[in-house]
Amino acid sequence: MILISELRRSQIIEFGTKVLGLAANHIVNTPAFDLEFQEAVEDVDNLFKARVLAYATSTWRSHASGIKGFISFCNGRELDPFECTPSILNLYMLHSAQSGKSKGFFDSFLASWSFISKFFMCTDYTKDPSVKEVKKFTEKACPKKSNKKLPFGAAEVRKIWDKIDTEIGGVAKLKTKDFLTFMMAVFQHKTYCLFSDLKYIKLEDLLHDVDFFKIHVKFSKTYQQGNGQWLLLEKESSVFRDPHMLMCLYINYLELDSTLQSPHMYLFPPLK
Repeated sequence: MILISELRRSQIIEFGTKVLGLAANHIVNTPAFDLEFQEAVEDVDNLFKARVLAYATSTWRSHASGIKGFISFCNGRELDPFECTPSILNLYMLHSAQSGKSKGFFDSFLASWSFISKFFMCTDYTKDPSVKEVKKFTEKACPKKSNKKLPFGAAEVRKIWDKIDTEIGGVAKLKTKDFLTFMMAVFQHKTYCLFSDLKYIKLEDLLHDVDFFKIHVKFSKTYQQGNGQWLLLEKESSVFRDPHMLMCLYINYLELDSTLQSPHMYLFPPLK
């Protein structure tokens, strides 16, 4: 991107082409270009620089990104984007929806093209009623994207356990940090325990039975009175995928590791 602080009359076209991706012949046909070239050279320098510098560089980058696809769309059809009627804008939005663009894409595009049109003193067709209607249609037709992460479920646990068995030779051969991490994942999956609660559980909070572990969570976000709650980690039928068996191996692993021992050892002690 060229430095906005160095803009001159001779760089008006360069600004439009390099910063915004517009074609030179389209820029020289805009009302803004004609108006500024009716003035003296020094006045044009100051006028154009003032108009550009009124906005932050990040603003120009954002708008350049917002219209990039539209410029390519117009170039491929030998269209002047500044002469595009509402029907061309509508066609581009439908084309974008078919390409899998998300709902937010159309808001960004229309806001950017509205800004650029006004900057070059051209008609802003983004406010046309037909454009607004097509925008509503594309928002319903385009896929809905979400940043929500998928849950860590039984399938993921089985996949990791399979990999441990085939590539390492079983959970008993895991290194301390890997065993601890995997046990935490299985424990949370089976008991629905929050990480914020899990990290305070100590070995003394576990009651062992041949068919289950009973775990006392003394304090949590949902039990702030200090009475706590009891969790169950039950034995399952599969001897190879049994969380009860895994916990037995894990506790034995902790007790054998002298570096982790303490009078009141945490079930999931922090690793140095």
